[in-house]
Amino acid sequence: MSNMIATTKAFYSDVLTDPVAAAKRYLADDFLLENYLPGHIPFGGRYEGRAGLVQYLSELSQAIDMGPLDMQAWTGDGTEIVVRGIEKSLVKSTGKIYAMRFVHWLSF
Repeated sequence: MSNMIATTKAFYSDVLTDPVAAAKRYLADDFLLENYLPGHIPFGGRYEGRAGLVQYLSELSQAIDMGPLDMQAWTGDGTEIVVRGIEKSLVKSTGKIYAMRFVHWLSF
């Protein structure tokens, strides 16, 4: 496993327990998160900088109770890491659970 994959795994673990500390520790000033979701989902969109990650996670936690992420595949070359998996979470407004495949692309 590459060092960047290990660092990425640590980031995911840390961001779920203390997002502010994780943002300060791992993210560059020009961090950018783009979540391509339909307009009716409140945490879709573009989030910039460390404060953007904290805002995103706040909006996410207001809308859903996130279940564990099933990270199924990690690939990367040292400057880019791709994570593929499945998320199962509860939508607070409906009380329904959804399952969604995801791909996260991280660039360093």
